[in-house]
Amino acid sequence: MTKFLKYIAVIIVAFLADFFSKSALLSFLALKYGNMIYDPNVICAKCHVEGVFVPWKYIIGGDFGISNLFNIQFVWNRGISFSAFNNVMPVILSCFTSIIIVYLCYYLFKRANDYERLPIAMIIGGALGNLVDRIRFGAVVDFIQWHIGGLWTFPAIFNIGDIFITFGVILYLVNLFLARRRCIINTRKK
Repeated sequence: MTKFLKYIAVIIVAFLADFFSKSALLSFLALKYGNMIYDPNVICAKCHVEGVFVPWKYIIGGDFGISNLFNIQFVWNRGISFSAFNNVMPVILSCFTSIIIVYLCYYLFKRANDYERLPIAMIIGGALGNLVDRIRFGAVVDFIQWHIGGLWTFPAIFNIGDIFITFGVILYLVNLFLARRRCIINTRKK
């Protein structure tokens, strides 16, 4: 079990980074908009679609060039990536996410190869953060909008949990490719 402690730590760090970043943003917005910000059903339709823009200077006292790459654009995401399945009931998405998390935990601790463990732990931590939002609010807090100046804007708004999931998937695919390549090279040498 001690060999899994570092992966459990990754899950906890990913979850806490996601949870506290969302909590801090919601607390900040509650000061300005009141407690209605916590309810995705109450927030106005325009705010739900376009989001609530939060200037960096209000959060960190200036933008330090950050606003050329990232905006804080709060939205409630009722679906999954890129707001897909927005019309699916939160209970169904929560159940589906829970099943995936349970399977990934089983795979991580019982079947995963060494190169798979870190990426899977990152994915589990990020997914847990989004699951907690879906259970608490019926929607996920998304607030990071990536762009390059005024030239290009990424088509989705995301959160810290999504970052862990994305980098976990990328790392998993890279590790899988490298592991298979090593296997092919070792097979050819024999």
